Amino acid sequence: MITEMDSRKISPFGELDNPRVIEADRITREDLLALAHGEAIAIVVREYCPLDLCARATKQLLHDSLYGEYANVPGVHKWGLNTYEGLSTKEREQRYFSEAVAAVQSLRDAWSPYLSPIDRLRLELQEAWPGGANMEHLEGNPLFVGQARVFTAGNGAIPHQDFLSWELEDLRREDRSDGKAELLTQMTANLYLQTADEGGELELWSRGYEHAEYDALRLSADSYGLNRELIPEPTVALKPTAGMLILSHASRIHAVRPSSGRDRAAVSFFIGVRGTEQPLTYWS
Repeated sequence: MITEMDSRKISPFGELDNPRVIEADRITREDLLALAHGEAIAIVVREYCPLDLCARATKQLLHDSLYGEYANVPGVHKWGLNTYEGLSTKEREQRYFSEAVAAVQSLRDAWSPYLSPIDRLRLELQEAWPGGANMEHLEGNPLFVGQARVFTAGNGAIPHQDFLSWELEDLRREDRSDGKAELLTQMTANLYLQTADEGGELELWSRGYEHAEYDALRLSADSYGLNRELIPEPTVALKPTAGMLILSHASRIHAVRPSSGRDRAAVSFFIGVRGTEQPLTYWS
């Protein structure tokens, strides 16, 4: 069992010593600690959500008023809020904070009267992690949890990393510390509601880059992601199926291969790690 004295081994970008994929029936403490500490590249739970509930939720979310285009990823649509867009200006930030809780409740309604798999995962994180788990807050405001993303035919996501500390530095360019410990690493959870006929694999790398090196490897100065020709090949490529849950490392490189046929839809959120005895936090 990994203890608090091992928390200094947690690194957001370092090369994984053992990039194995854990196949599991549910989220457990042992597997979650192994992922957070870099002893695995992903956790896969194949039948996390029943297919009929996935289909019903997909239909409801795609016809909701919060469904629209993803501003910085062409060919990708989204339902719900995300920090990169939501915190980019004071006006957007005010809207993000004011709508976050209502959007969480709306996502829950998509599965009503059944337990939302996003709520289920949030509970399992609380139960599995030694320090528990809570919604991420920024300056006293809860952040939204559970954005849905839809990749239409021919589209994917180029290699990139996600790290909230970078976002706040890039978007705000000022110290807005709330006194919480700094993130040691950032993971992500993806629940697949609908998958493509072909393609759409989740590519995972066993390493990431520090901020300055990442900026130097961008596809272009204004691109969110990396030039694939300048980085190694992915370590693994996971083929998702409807109802599958995948937990992986957001702060290391990851990408989505272009798909064909049916649109690829997933609900996701980030998981922040500040230490074994510190609560995990989650947001989108």
